[in-house]
Amino acid sequence: MYFIQILSPIITLGPDVIRIMITDENICPDFNACDYAISSEHLDYSDRHFRAPVYCLYGKTIGLGHRSEFTEKDLLQKNEFCNFIHSNSNLAKPIRKDFFRALDSRIPVISAGRFLQNDRSLSNQANDLDWHSSKLKFQHSFWFTIAIENSESPGYVTERLTDAFLEGTIPIYWGDPRVAEEFNPQAFIDLRSYENFSVAIDDIIYQDQHLECILEILNAPVFNDGVNKINEFKAGAQAFLQAIFDQPLYEARRCPRHGNSHWLEQRRRKDQTGFKKLLKRNRQ
Repeated sequence: MYFIQILSPIITLGPDVIRIMITDENICPDFNACDYAISSEHLDYSDRHFRAPVYCLYGKTIGLGHRSEFTEKDLLQKNEFCNFIHSNSNLAKPIRKDFFRALDSRIPVISAGRFLQNDRSLSNQANDLDWHSSKLKFQHSFWFTIAIENSESPGYVTERLTDAFLEGTIPIYWGDPRVAEEFNPQAFIDLRSYENFSVAIDDIIYQDQHLECILEILNAPVFNDGVNKINEFKAGAQAFLQAIFDQPLYEARRCPRHGNSHWLEQRRRKDQTGFKKLLKRNRQ
């Protein structure tokens, strides 16, 4: 029997189960708890891990490798300065809130998400099945998009960055410290490259006032060296999973079923059960 675990805690299963963790969050796989994993982490761990960045999960990103050239006529469709569409206010690093307020104090920023909301244009689409398309359409009229990740985990690049690219709006990015290994630094504004927020905002305002700067950034190749690896990531993930299922069950096992690592996993489950009970009690 094979069991694929997607993000949720490992449940108690017998020794004849292969555990595969597939996560689109900034979570490092615990290989004492799973046999294999697909995640955003830059890990080289024998045949047990494959890296597939979160942004690869969105079908539309495949078009980023060959965007049409932007012209002054295209920019006439844009009549808004900057947008901010975020909902998570509890788990995200405070830099998201701090930068929004710093930029908004200089030039008003439209926040259409639930976090720091000052515009309700997307509120009616919140429960739509195709909310993502509504979000992309909304972003299209902006020159800039604040695209700040929940955390700065290496390798963790989400749709926040690629959505901005898709709609021809310049991403103001903070997150993955290794983002320039895959994405062209000339195609977005990386807040890490500035001494502080004030310097970054001065540069953003300068670009906003100079059309030639906007066009130069928008027409820069999205991917570093012009190489779009999304199909490569997808094909690699499929081959990774196929190689697991092609093995006899007893040969596919990687996670120890006995010894200290097994004891640690049993203890982790026990602690997790206690934590869930505590959460349930606190909600009552």
